[in-house]
Amino acid sequence: MGDYVRILYRRILCEGSAFFDDRTRTFIYNRTRKAFRDYQGCTDETRIKAKLREARKFLYRIERANQGHSKSCLKLLQSAYGQRGKTRHRLLQPYTILPADMEPPEPLVPHAPRTAPPPPLCGPLTALVVTELKKQVAPVLPKPEYKPLHPARKANLLWRWRSNLLDRVPLPLPFEIVCELERRAGAPETHPQYAANLRVGGPMWNDLYNDQGSHPDLMHLCPTAKLLPKSNLQRQQHPLPPSPYSSGPSPYATLSMIQFVNPDFKPVESRQIIREKEPRKARRLYQRLLENSPLLSPLPSSSTIWDTKVKFKVSYSCWIPGSITQMQKEPS
Repeated sequence: MGDYVRILYRRILCEGSAFFDDRTRTFIYNRTRKAFRDYQGCTDETRIKAKLREARKFLYRIERANQGHSKSCLKLLQSAYGQRGKTRHRLLQPYTILPADMEPPEPLVPHAPRTAPPPPLCGPLTALVVTELKKQVAPVLPKPEYKPLHPARKANLLWRWRSNLLDRVPLPLPFEIVCELERRAGAPETHPQYAANLRVGGPMWNDLYNDQGSHPDLMHLCPTAKLLPKSNLQRQQHPLPPSPYSSGPSPYATLSMIQFVNPDFKPVESRQIIREKEPRKARRLYQRLLENSPLLSPLPSSSTIWDTKVKFKVSYSCWIPGSITQMQKEPS
């Protein structure tokens, strides 16, 4: 059991060190170390089987990405840049914490804290929900015909609507990461539509995420983080040994039937060749990342996200596929 886990752990780290994006390499390294350390002393057999299954699935996705599979590359990039998974949850957290001078809403039923409605949304999330999701911030509650709506039922409906909005709303990346993605997508720094020149994007890292620089789910997005270098060592890939919890092969499998006819038959191990990501394909992957990364104007900060007088406008990068870069007209 211990040997299989060590082999799986090393394979994930080795495959992750060959990925083309530096922040995704660091993300894979940090998340793998944290996951294996958290479940090092787990004794629940069902939980161990589930986590081993997740680790194998994660390993196969990294292997396909290193072989040039664009869909697997995009999923890894989305997980690392906060468009899905735990990194997205950490990016969303500063927008949902009320400031100290704002009181939370009172429960609908006194002395029943579970009937408290959700707190109001901040300005950036309100703009993103209305503009991108085309939804209202508050739902339309049902009106019973013969009796009023129960307060606990009303609170449950409000929280369900809020959770649905937060799960679907696209989040802005930190301003420094947006500028980095646009440069990797092909934007020259002197272009007038470059995000740094327009001053559009997400919050500055030191403003909202300064205390997240050591968290394993978000530290790879820190602009000053020490990123994992790419490994250029060519390793000979071997298939994983069978899991200690896996059952034997089916007698009706194709390989089992061939070996039944010819006991001396041995399958040829396929060598997986890790290909270097072409600059054009990598540039297109970064452009697809920018498709789901909204830009806010003005830049949100800790002092303005809860200011009702500030109206945020939502836009998208000019360097995404299918968009037309509009040059600024020179005054005549």
